[in-house]
Amino acid sequence: MPHIDIKSFPREFSEQEKQALADDITAVIIKRFASRTEAVSISLQHILPEDWQSSVYEPDIIGQQDYLIKKPGYSM
Repeated sequence: MPHIDIKSFPREFSEQEKQALADDITAVIIKRFASRTEAVSISLQHILPEDWQSSVYEPDIIGQQDYLIKKPGYSM
């Protein structure tokens, strides 16, 4: 039951673009996890740049370094 949680700065996506993103990510997850489409869920949250450090960087990146499989190339 993989769940992917995407957090990014605000960006407008059409419904088609969201679906294409979900389809691409789902294909990779199915391949790497030997999962089924029905088992994958994906969320997309837009975080304002001024909230990034407190809402994402500190709790999800610094606070969960042991779980990161790719670390960012920036620091705050």
